[in-house]
Formats: sequence, C-alpha cells, structure tokens
Amino acid sequence: MAENSNWEQCEAREGIIETPNGAGLFVAARGAPRQPNHPVVIFESGLGMSGACWAAVQRLLDNRIRSYSYDRAGYECSPESTAPRSAANIATELLHVLQAADISPPYIMVGHSYGGIMIREFLAAVGADAIAGMVFVDANQEKTHPLLRIPFSDMKALCGGRNYFDVIGLLRENAFTLEELNRVAVDEGLPATARMLEKEGALLLESSGALGEKHQFDACPLGMRPVTVIRGDSSRDFQRLVMAAQENNYGSQENLEAIKNYLTNRFDLFDRDLQMEQLRLSGNSRFVQATNSGHTVMATEPELIADEVLAIWEASL
Repeated sequence: MAENSNWEQCEAREGIIETPNGAGLFVAARGAPRQPNHPVVIFESGLGMSGACWAAVQRLLDNRIRSYSYDRAGYECSPESTAPRSAANIATELLHVLQAADISPPYIMVGHSYGGIMIREFLAAVGADAIAGMVFVDANQEKTHPLLRIPFSDMKALCGGRNYFDVIGLLRENAFTLEELNRVAVDEGLPATARMLEKEGALLLESSGALGEKHQFDACPLGMRPVTVIRGDSSRDFQRLVMAAQENNYGSQENLEAIKNYLTNRFDLFDRDLQMEQLRLSGNSRFVQATNSGHTVMATEPELIADEVLAIWEASL
C-alpha cells in the first residue's frame, strides 16, 4: 500500500501494510500528508506494548508532522511472524513495511524502553543518511539487561495477579483520552501480548549482545544529527509496586527484598549513566529528565516527547 495512494484515502489512516514476502504489520498514521523531503516520525514501543501506547504523543504532535506508530508482529492488530523475535529481525520487518508503503527517509526514530535497542538496529540497517534524528524515551541500551538484570519474576509476583500498570497507578495518572486508555488496556491484556513478551524477552540478552558488537557508541554514527535522551524515573514505579504489595499482602518477603536490593544495588547505581551513554551516538545531543513520570513517559508526560520531536523535525528542514 503506497503512502500516497490508498493510504491517504483512508480517513482513519490505519491498516495492515503487507510486504512482498507476505508479512504485514498494522500501522497508524497521524498528521498532515507529508511534504517532499520532510522527515517522518516512526515510533517503536517497548516490550509488551503495542503502538497504541504512542497515541497521546501522536495527538500532541504539531499537525504538520507526519508520524507512524505500529504494532510489532504478534501485537494487537499485527499477525505473528515466524522469524525469531530478535531486535535485528524486528528492525528488518519494520524496514520492509516502510519500503512496501513507500514511506521513505528521512526518518525521526523514537524508541521507548527495549524499543531503544530496536531503533538502533534500524539505524544499523538503513544507515545514518536515512536518519534525521533520534529520541530515546527511558530507553535500554546494549548494557542495560546484562548489567541491571531486571527482576521480572519478582515484579510479577508482587502484582498479585493484577495489571502492573494498574498497580503502579498508570491507569489513573496518564494523559490518554478514555478511548486511548481503553485501547492500551485491552492490548496489554491480550493473550498474544503475553506470548510476544515472552518470545521477545527470551532474546533480550542475545539482542543486546548483537547490538554491542556494532560498537555504535565508539563511532558516533549520527554525526551531528540530533539525539535526545529523555529519562523517566523507574524507581518511582518500583517503589509504588512495593507499597501496593505490602498493603495488599502480595508476593513474598523474598520478592520484596529482591526489588529493594535491585533498586539500591543496581538501578540507582547504573540506570542514569546507561541512559546518558546514548548521547554518544551524536555530537549534537541533549538530555531531558522527566519530572513527573516513571518508566512510561509517553503516557504521563507525552508533551516532552512531542516537543523534542518537533525541535528535531524543524531543525531538519
């Protein structure tokens, strides 16, 4: 489906874009039709989240900016893929869909959490000349998972069967419209989402190692193309999780101690430096600390992301 044909005729500007090899991904566009040589924005979600998590950011973007969020294979509206769920394979699938839809460079890539690793694999696949800029939203890098070793099993136990986002208050404190929030909540609860989370999670360390072998931090691959690193405060989420578990008697004392030790001995020591290291991708980079967000900055302070995207977009014209 070419961007300038059937896609533009669809009022909802949503649909599955198929590639020549039969694969397809659900893509949602927003903003005015693209002008020649203007960059387009591509949003990449983190583990366990569909493209719906970017709804507030897309809504707040300057309407001149053409942007695309999408569901990775197996999430929400996109069919599953037979390819292993490595970050490199995911980046390749995205590239094939953009090519099939005639959505050409330059791209402004925005990645949240594990999506930070994926958009850097996308950078490796397309080359720096195709990238107008990048925004990392509380994003992972190649050292994040080997060094932090996030205690996912303890987090799950302390939720007591409840939705994690509900436990940490995200379903009450967010910038989504009711319609947007309902879609995020539905997507998060789908059985397919849990399957894809498990498949992608199983290759976290492998994908991290593969990206590390590219030595992007040593090469400053983007030159002077702008990079913004927006950091949330994930410690706030963990602290809320501990409080809710204690109030409701969820999980065990061992689970509680594991999270507390993780915060003190890993997260608080390393997270900020790991995120700031991403500034080395460009000689033109800036760091933004979100002041009212945990990990999911796009849900609680979407205007921060929209502002950074706008600044990069305008600078590239």
